[in-house]
Amino acid sequence: MTRFLLFYPLDKQVTLQSSVGFKIVEVRECLYKEVDVIGDLEEAKKSLGDPLFVIEVGKTKESLWDLLNQCRFWEAHELLEEVWRRSQGYEKKYLQALILLMASMIKFRKSWRVSDEILERALSLISELPEDLLPLLYVRLGLNT
Repeated sequence: MTRFLLFYPLDKQVTLQSSVGFKIVEVRECLYKEVDVIGDLEEAKKSLGDPLFVIEVGKTKESLWDLLNQCRFWEAHELLEEVWRRSQGYEKKYLQALILLMASMIKFRKSWRVSDEILERALSLISELPEDLLPLLYVRLGLNT
């Protein structure tokens, strides 16, 4: 089954009730109300209404920086995971910390305690990296995403 992210204005009312042909996985809020669905896109749109825009998961063409600026942390998390799988050494640890930061931002909207725990893990990973290497890892990330 195909997974989609449907983006609505924040004031859009969405219940976590799935319907015939699709399942709502999660609803996230930041700049938009982001409805994560699996299944038939047309059925989801018929039930939920026309979104501002739709992204098929794994097919975003936007840069990491654009995703972060739009508070689209879940997509940023997915994009970073692709790069993380190919990396090694310090770069892998740095990317793992960034992925945890994205997860923390996602969870922050639901439970600050869970968010804080994830954030602590991310900062712990970053603290293990050589300080003089951090700017280089940042630049490398910009070149690879």
